[in-house]
Amino acid sequence: MKKLLSILMCVGVLLMSSACAAEESRIFYERSEEGSYDYRNNTVYLAKDAEGRIIPLSVGPYDGYHYVYCPEGEAFTTHKISYPLEFNDLNEWQRTTLGIREMAARGVLVGYEDGSFRPDKSLTRAEMATVFARLFSVEPEKTKSCFSDVTEDHWAHGYVMALVNEGVFMKDTLFNPNQPVTREQLTAMTYRMLQTMGMIQPQDNPVDLSRYKDMDSVEEYAKEAYRMLLDARYMLLTELVEHDFMDSADDEYYFMPKQPVTRLECADYLYNFVRTFMRENAPAIREADAPQVDIPVLDGSTSTYDITKNIYSFFYRNYDKAPGFPKAHSKTTNAYKRLIDGEVEMIFVPDAGEDVVAYAKEKGVTLKFVPIANEALVFFTGKDNPVNSVTTKDLHDIYVHNAITNWNALGGGDNPLAAFCRNNDSGSHAQMENFILDGEEIHDDISRERISVMMATILTDVEKYNRENSSHFALGYSLYYYYNNVKSVIGPVDLKLLGIDGILPTDETIADGSYPYTTNYYAVVRDGEENPRVDAFLELMQSEFGDTVAQMSGLGVIK
Repeated sequence: MKKLLSILMCVGVLLMSSACAAEESRIFYERSEEGSYDYRNNTVYLAKDAEGRIIPLSVGPYDGYHYVYCPEGEAFTTHKISYPLEFNDLNEWQRTTLGIREMAARGVLVGYEDGSFRPDKSLTRAEMATVFARLFSVEPEKTKSCFSDVTEDHWAHGYVMALVNEGVFMKDTLFNPNQPVTREQLTAMTYRMLQTMGMIQPQDNPVDLSRYKDMDSVEEYAKEAYRMLLDARYMLLTELVEHDFMDSADDEYYFMPKQPVTRLECADYLYNFVRTFMRENAPAIREADAPQVDIPVLDGSTSTYDITKNIYSFFYRNYDKAPGFPKAHSKTTNAYKRLIDGEVEMIFVPDAGEDVVAYAKEKGVTLKFVPIANEALVFFTGKDNPVNSVTTKDLHDIYVHNAITNWNALGGGDNPLAAFCRNNDSGSHAQMENFILDGEEIHDDISRERISVMMATILTDVEKYNRENSSHFALGYSLYYYYNNVKSVIGPVDLKLLGIDGILPTDETIADGSYPYTTNYYAVVRDGEENPRVDAFLELMQSEFGDTVAQMSGLGVIK
């Protein structure tokens, strides 16, 4: 039986740095002695300006900090403010709703003179203009109205025209102030205000909107707003239809964009908006106990991105907003080339491939390699494959000569063998050059027909091939710690690691070097150049700090 639930959905990817914020206003922070936010204390922590007025766009304390959005240079103080008296028309569940209490405490969405809140009443467009102006501290304006139905003596005139000047409302002949504000109108208002503030940017990985069944019913003017806000992880008003309480695979989501927004829905929407706004735009704060060195310009392989993230997390709170923090690594070969060309100062990578060695020689650059973590090249196949171990010669014959195409040649059953490979500029291909290829190339038939251009996809490609080709078993390769870490992201896979000469890759056999294809991840710098910042950081990476970062990144700590 269909069950329709009104919920707030949060999807998408991270906003860009708060450096994108408008220069005249941005998020500031203040240290707090209050610890973390307590949802049970019937108070909210808000900022006040120099004249004692509440700044609604403020929140905290989160991990010892208050965050406040205000003009640069504006004085503010933070205060513990008790929630208003409970409204007299809320049911038991509504009385515990933080959205109502917090928006009332901020003076954004207040009650009526009779003590009621009227949670199910729809907000009009004029009322929504007032609520929005209060939340964003937009002062009413006395400019001449552009709407024939919002004259200068209309109670909401000043707020409506202020938001017209902010770009939140478009100029037109009619405003329809008494009509209910709809979900898509509220979504468009939010997006336009963030645009005005300079606090929202296009994302590299847009959200998949196919799960929303009524996107086509969203008016054209609001479609970009939906996409951008979802990409930026803002919570929007949506509906969920559950077909099976125990299985979410068939769940359906609906925007219901023409549905009027109730006061309760608006309160919850704005409550979540404030927190998302602060979380995604709060500035980086240097940790008091951070190492007393500066972070050089970093890059590396896909598999070492967690190293860079964890380094920055030691140095900064809200580390992804820190100056210099890379949003991604450039992959192994590109990272090496960027280091050689002087675009970055330090990279975290596995061994260099032949192309990198040749490029460094061409540019006259010598590289310095400092091991910082254990790693190994590993091979995997389907769990049901009876073969448990292969040799270097076997792998050379498979990948260079395409000479073994059935597992019976390796002591297995009569099962066709399909070898998958990686692209030549990947870190795992560099390890293939070091351990398997012996100066030769992967056979054209393999590189043409079964190449995986991403580290994670070679696992899913091998598993998919096994699933779709009965009695066949594919063979793939990757790096040991990446193989283990990515499984926790993509979920269980029906794969197993193969031993080499009877020795399985494990934390122990990699740590003691008994596994034949054991290698390292390295911190690599340009050798022979005087750079005190790089030298100090390289020394730090060889200390207990480096061991901790490696362990946090799911890599093997060098013993």
